[in-house]
Amino acid sequence: MQAAVDPGDPMRRIVAVTVSAVVSVVVSVGAAITVAAPAMSAATAVPAVRAALKGAAPGTLVTKTPIAAPSGAKAWKVTYHSRAVDGHDVTVTGVVVAPAGAAPKGGRPVVTWAHGTTGIADQCAPSRAAAAASALPYVDELLAAGYVVAATDYEGLGSSGVHPFLVGQSEGRGVLDAARVAAAIPAAHASDRVLVFGHSQGGQAALFAGELAPSYAPELHVLGVAAAAPAADVEHILPLAGSVRGSAGYVALATLGFDAAYPDANVQQILTPEARQQAQIGLTECSSAVLQAFSGDHAALFAKDPLADPKLAAILHENSAGNQRTIAPILVVQGTADATIPKPLTDGFVTKACAAGDRIDYRTYDGADHGTVIVAAKSDVLAWLAARVAGDLAPDTCS
Repeated sequence: MQAAVDPGDPMRRIVAVTVSAVVSVVVSVGAAITVAAPAMSAATAVPAVRAALKGAAPGTLVTKTPIAAPSGAKAWKVTYHSRAVDGHDVTVTGVVVAPAGAAPKGGRPVVTWAHGTTGIADQCAPSRAAAAASALPYVDELLAAGYVVAATDYEGLGSSGVHPFLVGQSEGRGVLDAARVAAAIPAAHASDRVLVFGHSQGGQAALFAGELAPSYAPELHVLGVAAAAPAADVEHILPLAGSVRGSAGYVALATLGFDAAYPDANVQQILTPEARQQAQIGLTECSSAVLQAFSGDHAALFAKDPLADPKLAAILHENSAGNQRTIAPILVVQGTADATIPKPLTDGFVTKACAAGDRIDYRTYDGADHGTVIVAAKSDVLAWLAARVAGDLAPDTCS
């Protein structure tokens, strides 16, 4: 589920615009309204921006700010509109990067990237890093191939509320809306042809984006979904993580994230009182600190079996990928030495998704672990993405 990041504040970027006397809020894709306003404090500016957002469609661009970009590219820090699991309006932050040269007729395909675990506290949002655009995996190769790259921070990570960590619908919506917002930036020349790519937590997000796309974002033409070491099978990953040394921190983050998305479920009650108290570090620190805090012997992490509560078991099942068919072809890459998402878990997801009718190309990499699989699989992932844009028939290892 990947490691941490720290840096700046995004909603304050919105505030910076308002405090300088003008609030520029985009209320429909490609159309902006500039509202003259007296100088505001941070306390009044953020609610004003949120009020202006009310009722806007998912993927609506709120703000864009130019940021440092890789050579030969342009990049923006963006804030955009999305939807929480219960359907209410949320603002999400992220990054969009595009080649600086002339775009082909019809625009550029978009790769919408879903990042691995960084934490759930606002400062852990990847877009807050000083070199956020250049830090995106494969970004130089993707730009050279003519893609626009959109990268969500996910709901609540760098924006209002607690990040619903490992809540598939929330993450998948953020990933799809990042592709939509790329198309709302004229200088990016993004088309409706979309490829989804994610690693670890982002692998789960990518898989959910693929499942949700036909109903949530039917105007996007999703050409394929690539998932590296995906946290796909949450209903089995979380109970297992509690017994794997070094992984208990992921459980702590998940209980906080699921509580944010499903407040009536009281998910934290599965933890012992001591673990529940210690888990609060996740609200202020990034994943590396949380994992370190839970790095000792946490045999008493759970107060009860997470799957023994029918309501919680149903929530975990709902947030496990593969319960519905994905129309777009899928690439899954997995390291054989992965201790965070062990290969048998990914094997199980692939079997389940194949049975649902998915078209999956499943590739494994001897000796690659959770972090290095994305390096080991790089040339294969890039070639697979290019083949989807070219219209080639995707390989299928299900049959």
